[in-house]
Amino acid sequence: MEKYIVKDLAYELTEDEFLRKIQVANDPQDEDCQKAVSMLQEARLCARPKYAYALAPIEEKGEDHVIVAGQRIDSPLVRKNLDKVHRIIPYMATCGTEVDEWSRRQKGMMEHFWAEEIKIMLLSKAVIALHKVVKDRYFPGSDMSQMSPGSLPAWPITEQTNLFSLSGHINEEIGVSLTDSYLMIPSKSVSGFFFSSEVHYENCQLCPMNNCPGRRARYQPPVDA
Repeated sequence: MEKYIVKDLAYELTEDEFLRKIQVANDPQDEDCQKAVSMLQEARLCARPKYAYALAPIEEKGEDHVIVAGQRIDSPLVRKNLDKVHRIIPYMATCGTEVDEWSRRQKGMMEHFWAEEIKIMLLSKAVIALHKVVKDRYFPGSDMSQMSPGSLPAWPITEQTNLFSLSGHINEEIGVSLTDSYLMIPSKSVSGFFFSSEVHYENCQLCPMNNCPGRRARYQPPVDA
């Protein structure tokens, strides 16, 4: 299986960007600003956001399941979306274990919140880079859709185990692991797969959560709802 690992992602996370995110005025004389900038400088010294992806062939399609790289995915929704697809690109991205360990050493509620925001921003940098690389390399002139386990009941979070396996365990290459409850560590990590579709698909289309900050598509209620 072809696997691509990026462990030393080049990124830029500026003071202005971070201060806007946490809504702290960029005033060098302000105590909160001084503390926030100091934390960001510490984080940037250790942070290594990462991403990885693989190419996985679809080997069999059943009535309500598919078998990808030897792993069975039981989901009518996944089966429907992959009806005319012959391979998928499973992926993972993370803020990185280094900054995650740093964040655990922070004291106080405010410092903990700021550290979590830094990790979210680092994860976003990794995801943006991942999307660009995969889009440019594999879908330059076509649609690139994606699905993530746990985002919808139709593909529950318990499918994380299968996703990790069918991806050739790329999680191990970038330091991501699963808990017994199928949550990823570091918590600021994402997983899923890309595929090409005649009609662009996002999990958001089937999710009614109106105020989700990560929404990428308008909610489209099922026809039989």
